[in-house]
Amino acid sequence: MHPDTYARVALSRAPHIGPKLFRALIEHCGSASEVLRARPQVLCEVDGIAERTAAALADERKNREAEAILEHAERYGIDIICCLDDDYPDRLKALTAAPPILYHSGATDFRNARSLSVVGTRDMSSRGALQIDRILDPLVEYQPLIISGLAYGVDIYTHRRCLQLGLPTLAVMGSGFNHVYPAAHARTAAQLADTGGGVLTAYPYWMQPDKDHFPARNRIVAMLSDLTIVVESARRGGSMITAGMAHDLGRKVGACPGRGGERLTEGCNELIKTGRAHLIEDGTDVVQLLGWKGSAAGQQRRLFEDLDADEQDIVNQLRDRDSVEIDELHYQLKAPPAKLAGCLLMLEMKGVITALPGHRYRLSC
Repeated sequence: MHPDTYARVALSRAPHIGPKLFRALIEHCGSASEVLRARPQVLCEVDGIAERTAAALADERKNREAEAILEHAERYGIDIICCLDDDYPDRLKALTAAPPILYHSGATDFRNARSLSVVGTRDMSSRGALQIDRILDPLVEYQPLIISGLAYGVDIYTHRRCLQLGLPTLAVMGSGFNHVYPAAHARTAAQLADTGGGVLTAYPYWMQPDKDHFPARNRIVAMLSDLTIVVESARRGGSMITAGMAHDLGRKVGACPGRGGERLTEGCNELIKTGRAHLIEDGTDVVQLLGWKGSAAGQQRRLFEDLDADEQDIVNQLRDRDSVEIDELHYQLKAPPAKLAGCLLMLEMKGVITALPGHRYRLSC
C-alpha cells in the first residue's frame, strides 16, 4: 500500500472534492498528505476550489472514514487503487472524470490488452442468453476481460457464463462491498476471482446501493471497455446509458440485432440504425472489429481438439521441450514402432508436430 494512501482516501471523502479537483489539489501541493496539512489560503490558489470547500477539508469525519476504510481493506483483502498509482487501470488514467479511488477484490489484470463489456436488460429472454453464448464462447482462446454490472438478466448471465468458460470477468458495483447488490448474486461475485476476475467499486464498503450510483457505475463499465456490447435493451434503460457513455468516450459500441417491433430489441436496433453501434452477431464479429490476433494457446487448443489417446500421449511428452528423439518416445510410451510411426505421421498431417533432422520431433506451436 502506498504510504500516502490514508491521506488520499481521506481527501476523496472530503465534501465537494470530485475527480478533477482531487488531482488538481495533489498536483498543487505535491501529495495528499500535504493537501490535508495545507492552510485554506493555499488551497484556494487552486482553480475551482471555493473557500467553503477548502475549509471543509478540516472536517475530521473524512479522517475517521479513511481509517475505517483502510482497516476494512486490510481485514478483507481489498485493494485500494488511486488514480496516481501505477496499478490504476490504464484505460482510466487519461480520463479526468475517472474516480480518484477504486476498491477492488479479486485477481483482475487491468492491463489485459483485450477488454469488453456485455450489458443489457434485466428481463433477458432465452434468445438473449443464447446470444451471449454466441459472443463469449469463441472468445475463450483470446482471454479478454469481460466486464458487466452484476445486475439481474444480461449482467449476471454474462458473469456466470464466463465462469463456466474460464474467462476473466469483472463486476462493477454501484455500492460498497458490505452491500453486494443484488444480494442474490453475492455468491457469484465471490467466485469471480477464480477465473482471474473480481469485483470493483468506487464506493466505500458501507455504501448501500442507490439509484444515483448506477449511472456512475455504468460510466466505469464504459471507461474500462474497448467495446461495449448491448445484447437486449428497450429504447430506454441503463444499458443504453452505458452505450451512450462509451460512444461519447470514443470507444466502440456493438449491439445485437433483433426482430422489429420487439421491446427487448428496440434499443439495439436503434443503436445500429443510427450508426452509434456496430452490428454484433457472434464472437467472430468482436475479433474482427477489435483486430485481435489468435494466441499460441488458442492455436494449440484448436489443434489438440481431435486427438485420440495415443496422439495425446505423444503431445504430452513433447510439451515444454525443444524436441524429443523418436527412440525416447518409444521408450517412454512403450508403443510398438509401427504404431508410433503411424501416430507421428498423423500428428504431422494435422499440423500438431514438426519433424526435425535426426528423427526428432517438436510441437508446432
